[in-house]
Amino acid sequence: MRKLLNILVKVLILCLIIIWLIPVVWLLVTSLKSENTVMTDKLSLIFTPTLENYKKAFSSTLLGRWLVNSLIVSVITTILTLLIDSTMAYVLARIQFRGRNVLFIFILAGMMIPFEVLIIQLYLELTKMGLANTLIAVMLPRLAMPIGVFILTQFFKSIPIVLEEAAFIDGASRFTVFRTIIMPLSKSALFAVAIISFINAWNDFLWPLVAISSSEKYTITVGIANFQGTHGTEYSLIMAGAVLASIPQIIMYILFKKNIVKSIAMTGIKE
Repeated sequence: MRKLLNILVKVLILCLIIIWLIPVVWLLVTSLKSENTVMTDKLSLIFTPTLENYKKAFSSTLLGRWLVNSLIVSVITTILTLLIDSTMAYVLARIQFRGRNVLFIFILAGMMIPFEVLIIQLYLELTKMGLANTLIAVMLPRLAMPIGVFILTQFFKSIPIVLEEAAFIDGASRFTVFRTIIMPLSKSALFAVAIISFINAWNDFLWPLVAISSSEKYTITVGIANFQGTHGTEYSLIMAGAVLASIPQIIMYILFKKNIVKSIAMTGIKE
């Protein structure tokens, strides 16, 4: 009975993997088809592959610029998010002050408020500051990441406080303790926050669409969406752009596969 159950579980997992892979394969196959082939035979796997869509994506659009914009936004957002979230999390985890729990509750409440609710007000505020239609405007709202503060706070609490007390006895300052003890011991949690921040920033579509009006400042997601307006609806071109947009995340996964698995586990951090 147990053997049969194991077989059924494996079959179910295999089916789920196939279901997950179908859109990925369809994306890649469509990007290698000519537009005529896509329109006449959408589902065929027998065709003459062509890289014309990739060439056209770079030659007739600002795709290269959009990729650079997305990389700039994602990297800077990730670095600043780590700095902000880690310092705030350390304060909440280690420093006693009146209203600490209330502040933590407010931060957690930020996880429950849909970002879409804040878009209009954020845009108006950034316009008043003269930051509309800049990459800075795309980055700023993403720097406040409550889930990052939550993950790091819970992890910092799990670090034995005796390590800090010993450092204080030796004359170390609060900043020195944070830099030399807390941060090195929290690499897995920091990596988890970095991955979440980078992926969120790279995949973000709605806010860059609202904040940016100049095509040369588009991020890759907004740029690909505008293929439909610029080139009609060339599905093969859109798919080629989507494949190129996926490459940085695929490379990141290949390079840091083990760390990513550990980081996913960190999102269920223990008390």
